[in-house]
Amino acid sequence: MQKMLPLSPIAELNSVVTDGNIVAFNVGFDEMVYVVLAVQPLDYRTEQPGWASFAKTTPDTPQSYRIIAFQEDRLTLDIDIAEEQFNIHDIQPLPAKEILLVCARCHYKSPNDFERNGRIYSLGGKFSREILLGDGIQSVQTTSNGTIWTSFFDEGVFGNFGWDEPIGSSGLVAWDSTGNKIYDFQPTDGLDSICDCYALNVESDTDVWLYYYTEFPLVHLHHKKIQSVWNMPISGSDGFAVSGSRALFRGGYDDRDTYHLFSLNNNGKVKLLKQLKFTDEAGQTIIAESVVGRGGSLYILSNGLVYRVFVWAV
Repeated sequence: MQKMLPLSPIAELNSVVTDGNIVAFNVGFDEMVYVVLAVQPLDYRTEQPGWASFAKTTPDTPQSYRIIAFQEDRLTLDIDIAEEQFNIHDIQPLPAKEILLVCARCHYKSPNDFERNGRIYSLGGKFSREILLGDGIQSVQTTSNGTIWTSFFDEGVFGNFGWDEPIGSSGLVAWDSTGNKIYDFQPTDGLDSICDCYALNVESDTDVWLYYYTEFPLVHLHHKKIQSVWNMPISGSDGFAVSGSRALFRGGYDDRDTYHLFSLNNNGKVKLLKQLKFTDEAGQTIIAESVVGRGGSLYILSNGLVYRVFVWAV
């Protein structure tokens, strides 16, 4: 039987957002919620004959973005980025008072001709530098020491957009803040390789969690080494949070807005403790547009409202 759990929003985007389209929603190592708004009309996809639709890395006209960040319900950052040439899909803070904007796709033409899809700005909105983070990025999370973790979906693992030897072939990569690759995921202990990393949770400078296709294990990395593995009885989830021996997963393929609380045992076994539906202050089920896991918290974006769920509280 499902438990109904009411939630109150920690931030109301509608109170500060009057126009523009939300193109990125994420949470930083500083526990701040970051949102990117495209100010001008979107030019993110192109259609080819036969109605096939393809992602565009760069719009025909440079886009302008508004970057906002919340600490609970307090607006802590509000800056404008003008004339950005890339379409932006994700955002993270960097420790030296910088903002990393990421385009999920990038084209490769030759060893000296490829798109650098990591776009780094000062907190004043001034462009600083560009770095290559690879094509087919699923999610991005940074740490307080400046490490950039990127996970990849299938096209980033197996190659597209000209990448015969894709940067993200391991499915999970760590970079330093200048764009040097410092880690590639390597499965051990009978684990399959990553075909598509569905969810990533960078808990701290030392601990990272991932969940990926095809077998959907939950893997805990400590100091970039595989520490523990659990075979999760849920397929297709796109967000989770972990605290101690408990994990809270968003629903998988069949029911996105049912959440599952699991006990993670030392022997790699998992026990389902409860299933939950989250409701808003009017008693209606919260339909998530996006979810982000950071450590023991799951952040939910729904209808301009941001909710935070603590694993220990459910």
